[in-house]
Amino acid sequence: MKEKLKGSRGVVGILIAMAWMSTSGWTQAMLSGTVVDEQGEPVEGALVSIDQLERNRHFEVTTNKKGYYVHGGLPLGFYKIILTIDGEMKARWLEFRISPGYNKLDFDLAEIARTSDRVITSEERKALEEQKARMEAAQKKFGSLKQAFGEGRELFAARQYDQAVVAFRRAAEIDATQHLVFGNLAASYEKVRKHEEAIENYRRALALLDEKPDPEAAAKYHLNLGIIYAKTGEADLAAEQVTKAAELNPELASEAFYNLGAMLTNSGDAAGASNAFRKALEADPKNANAHYQLGLTLVGLVSVNAEGETIPAPGTIEAFENYLKFDPEGPFATSAKGLIEMLSKSMQAN
Repeated sequence: MKEKLKGSRGVVGILIAMAWMSTSGWTQAMLSGTVVDEQGEPVEGALVSIDQLERNRHFEVTTNKKGYYVHGGLPLGFYKIILTIDGEMKARWLEFRISPGYNKLDFDLAEIARTSDRVITSEERKALEEQKARMEAAQKKFGSLKQAFGEGRELFAARQYDQAVVAFRRAAEIDATQHLVFGNLAASYEKVRKHEEAIENYRRALALLDEKPDPEAAAKYHLNLGIIYAKTGEADLAAEQVTKAAELNPELASEAFYNLGAMLTNSGDAAGASNAFRKALEADPKNANAHYQLGLTLVGLVSVNAEGETIPAPGTIEAFENYLKFDPEGPFATSAKGLIEMLSKSMQAN
């Protein structure tokens, strides 16, 4: 999922979307294969049922005239896969792992018949029992995780951030390998202004993404870290994190730097804000709001020479003109026109 943070009507009123609740960032894969009968001929209309164990989701697909089947969009994880022909189950996999990319699973009914006629050894029986126990444990664990995570999401949406922290912490205790858990825990901590805890948990989420890269998710976490550092007055760290977010997801760059500029403006760092707005415009020269906010920042950098003349900072009027160029009917249009007129008169008077 690709989202862009939206500019607000004013710098002070900007809201940063800290809680990334969507699960659409999970990596998906494809499963394909063929089904042939005892004579090696393709079987048309065979049903392949695909049930994800961790998330209790069901998929199914039928074979074509060539006995071929394919199903895309499968989340990574373990699945129970059952082959059914004319209503009769012919084969099943109790714990088939779907890995990133393409996965292949063929069904040869002749081979399946030979295997089913063979006597199962005690070692094989033990392995099957252990496999079943692992599946049941995984399902129980996921059920608890899903419940805790769901509670956290509901509490966050209801703005009950303290309780959301408790729910997400419980989810983290159940499974410490899910970056979404720590990302949402960090967002909840940020809402209750526990910045150190928020930073710690965003970094834990990023550490998990080092093992299973997801550039979009990592970009959001880096961006949120940057916003927190901007709030706490650590401008260099804020710029570093937002720069990483922009590198990971260039489509996020302009709005990312725009929001950084907004936060630095609120904290009184005019020079840092000006630099952030310029980077936002490097990423997207048509970002009208960034032009306007850059102009406001430059207005604050006005100087007075030895003769007492007011000198606008270079590029101030151009910034407001560019805002009007890209959003002539925008919410700041009247203000931009007034500032251009005022600054132009000031320069003419000098």
